[in-house]
Amino acid sequence: MVRKRLFARIYPWLSAQHEALVAERKRVLFQEALGRVRPGEVLEIGPGPGTNLAYLPPGVRYLALEPNPFFHPRLRARAGALGIDLTLLSGRAEAIPLPGESVDLVVGTLVLCSVANPEKAIEEVHRVLRPGGAYLFLEHVAAPRRTPLRFLQEAATPFFSLLGDGCHPNRETLSLVQARFSRVEAEAFFLPFPVVAPHVAGLAFKG
Repeated sequence: MVRKRLFARIYPWLSAQHEALVAERKRVLFQEALGRVRPGEVLEIGPGPGTNLAYLPPGVRYLALEPNPFFHPRLRARAGALGIDLTLLSGRAEAIPLPGESVDLVVGTLVLCSVANPEKAIEEVHRVLRPGGAYLFLEHVAAPRRTPLRFLQEAATPFFSLLGDGCHPNRETLSLVQARFSRVEAEAFFLPFPVVAPHVAGLAFKG
C-alpha cells in the first residue's frame, strides 16, 4: 500500500508531462472513436487521476476501474468538476466486474504496461464490449528486439516495476491486441523519453 500511495502522489506530475506531448493525438483518437461508436457507456481501465475525462462528451455514463484507491479522491473530484456521471468499480483489468457485451467503448491509456496479465486483461476488454464496440488504447511499448533500446528496457524493467506500480517497458502490447481483435487500426510513434520512447495508439473493434 505504501508504494501505491507514493505512486498516486507522483503519477499526476508524470502524467501531465506525458499528456502535454499526446493531447492532440488523444483528442483526434477520442473524436474518431466517439464518432464511430457513439457510446452511452464508457469503461476506462486504470484511469488514475482522470486525465482522459476531458475527452468525453456530456451525458456519457462513465465506469472507472481503478485498483489503486489513492487515486479515487482525484478521480471523483475531476469527474465532478466536468459534470461526468462517474461509477467507480472495484477489481482488476484481468477480471472486469461487468457482464459480457455491456459497454460500447473501453479506454485504456498507459495501463497495459502495469497489469499482471495483459493477455487476460485484453480478453476481458473484448468480453465486455458490445458487438461493434471499440477499445481505445495508447501505450508505451517495447522497442524492436535486439536493439540497444530494447536491451535498456529489459535492464530497466525491474526498476520500473518496483517504482512504477508494476510498469513493464518491455511489453509487446500491440501484438497482444492484434491477437484478440481481428480489426485493429493503430499507429506507432516515439516520444522524447529515454526508456519508454516507443508508443502505439489506436482503436480495436469488436465484430
